[in-house]
Amino acid sequence: MATPRFARVASATALGPDTRLLELELLVEEALGFSGGQYVIVDSGLVLPNGKAAKRAYSILSVDAEQGRFTLCSKRIPGGLVSGFLHDVAVGTEIRFSGPWGKLLPAEGAAGQTLVLATDTGITAAIGLCSGRRFAPLLAGTILLWLRPTPGYFLPEAFVRARLPAGLGSVAIESLPPIDHPERLPWVRARVGDLVRAPGLRQAFLAGDGAVNYTLLDDLQAAGVAATRDNVESFFNMPKKTSTGAA
Repeated sequence: MATPRFARVASATALGPDTRLLELELLVEEALGFSGGQYVIVDSGLVLPNGKAAKRAYSILSVDAEQGRFTLCSKRIPGGLVSGFLHDVAVGTEIRFSGPWGKLLPAEGAAGQTLVLATDTGITAAIGLCSGRRFAPLLAGTILLWLRPTPGYFLPEAFVRARLPAGLGSVAIESLPPIDHPERLPWVRARVGDLVRAPGLRQAFLAGDGAVNYTLLDDLQAAGVAATRDNVESFFNMPKKTSTGAA
């Protein structure tokens, strides 16, 4: 069982009708110890109908050069206990969490052209990953593609672009068919097919819709790109027998 840790809500900002940004500060003078691309698991203190603790994983949105404070972003999910808790929690409240967790990190010595594909709320993991110190050598050769259902979905485009590190090779933000739409997966495969098969692509990272992620992971591996399940962080539509992703 993971050792619980505690942080205080230092600030809370609404970024839309169903999106809230939270800055948290650790209650003791210690480093969180995270690398860009990792997540924490928030324990709301509430109980699910099945009797289990209501917990959920959230990507760390902040830069890993700062380890005493960290930022999370929550989308309110109808009926979601943890997202409801984070949207209602007051500044100054202490929150219990565990982590950091996750392996969405570049390999030591990684170099060359890199694809970072985020679908839906997976953009938080993508921002954290690209902002990490370990990712810095890859920035200039990175293509970041964020696909979301509508222009107003989750995070404002201006906020995302402002959070991305300087020196990132290229950024594209586009709309795709809704979650679970039958044309979503064919649309994504057609949109990113040339990127996946690009001769110079060395590695790729995928975050968001698991149904998209694991099909594209197969495509990447077939194309000879260095990508494993460690390069994937799924927030929903997760295949069975995979580790829980961030959200």
